[in-house]
Amino acid sequence: NGIDTNVFFSLTEEDKLELKKEFNIADKITFVWCSQDRPKKGLHLLLDAWKRVYATNTNIELWVIGCEPKQQMEGVQYLGRIPNDELALFLQASDVFLFPVLNQEGFGMSLIEALHCGNYAIASGIGGVSEVLAFGIYGTLVPDPHFADSWVKAIEKYINDRPKAFELDDEIYSTNRWVTQMNH
Repeated sequence: NGIDTNVFFSLTEEDKLELKKEFNIADKITFVWCSQDRPKKGLHLLLDAWKRVYATNTNIELWVIGCEPKQQMEGVQYLGRIPNDELALFLQASDVFLFPVLNQEGFGMSLIEALHCGNYAIASGIGGVSEVLAFGIYGTLVPDPHFADSWVKAIEKYINDRPKAFELDDEIYSTNRWVTQMNH
């Protein structure tokens, strides 16, 4: 119930820019979705919203991690399954983590990993996700996540306002803290 903060951590701005150059995304805002492709994970809604956002914002890219390619779309790269020991690099290079779950998700490990890698989070405002994001302190909670329009608004707001990712303390949601608290 925690993540390894020795693997999932944010980079300095200079190191992040170098990594973005390696991934050929230095001039783009890069969004990530990472999960298994099941309807309750919301990828179908996100792709619908992405088409609308990308029509007027071509300096963005969406990385879809964890599933096989769906429909080909401009501004979307399907990266498939990435070994967990390589995942941190993709999260460190990206800017925004999208978490459009449509059920009462509990903890959301990938969400925590992305936060620790310095991503801004845009996530469904239902279930345990709200608590994980400290009720909106660590990112944007989408109040009506079952509607693509809600995701369009949240993504466009990020593009226009560019809020900074919240810098998490190394121990928040870490395996070390979880073990310590369990032992206590």
